[in-house]
Amino acid sequence: MWQNLIQALNELSDAYEALLAIAKRKRATLVAVDLKGLEPIVEEEKQQLERIRVAEKRRQDALLALSEEIPSSHAATTMTEVEAACPAELRASLRKIHVRLNKAVRDAQEAGEANEFLIRQALGAVEYHLNRLSNSSIDPTYGQAGTESVSREKKYDFKA
Repeated sequence: MWQNLIQALNELSDAYEALLAIAKRKRATLVAVDLKGLEPIVEEEKQQLERIRVAEKRRQDALLALSEEIPSSHAATTMTEVEAACPAELRASLRKIHVRLNKAVRDAQEAGEANEFLIRQALGAVEYHLNRLSNSSIDPTYGQAGTESVSREKKYDFKA
């Protein structure tokens, strides 16, 4: 059972590291504003997220099976407590893979946040250019819901 947990953690680490590589390629594509190149990357990212979901399910199943072996386990059991219950010959490899997984998840999260920032900025640039094309202006007051009041001349068809 412990081998199943270690294998599931290995799969998760591999999947998150692959997701990080995809995020780096996505960043380069976003910076280059290559929208056609972005499509296959997004599809690959979806496949990788599915792989992570499957590996996470295997990890949860392995932990559930091990919970019968660990009498003090509960819903909030930490990995330190799981390591303490692990047989001595597997403890070092479990700790090593856990550290690797933590790093991979943290790095993937940071890359995702950076890409999200780039996407928001790109959308802001698109909105700016649309407003410029349509001669939009923002009134010096706010509307009822606290949003800016935008007026546009009818030079651009926004439903196009």
